[in-house]
Amino acid sequence: MLNVDVNETDDELQIVAELHGLTTNDIDVSVERGVLTIIAERQVNDGHGAERTIRVLSSMLLPSSVDAHKINAYFDDGVMTVTFPKHR
Repeated sequence: MLNVDVNETDDELQIVAELHGLTTNDIDVSVERGVLTIIAERQVNDGHGAERTIRVLSSMLLPSSVDAHKINAYFDDGVMTVTFPKHR
C-alpha cells in the first residue's frame, strides 16, 4: 500500500505518494475517466536466484473541480508529486 497525502488549495489539488527505493522507470501515472492511478512495479531478487515482481497500485477519483487534462507529475528522492490545477 502506498502512503499518499492529498493537499488542496484554492488553486490546485496535490497528491504526494512515498515511493522510496523506486526509480522513475518503476512508476506509471495515468488519468482515465477522472481517475488518477499510480502504479509502482519492480523486479526483486529473493536472494536465491529467483526474481519476483512487486506491484503497488493506488487509485483515486478526482473531484470535478480539477482539470484532469493538465496533470503535472514529478518524482524526486522517492516522492511522487502529482498536481492538477482547478477550473477557474
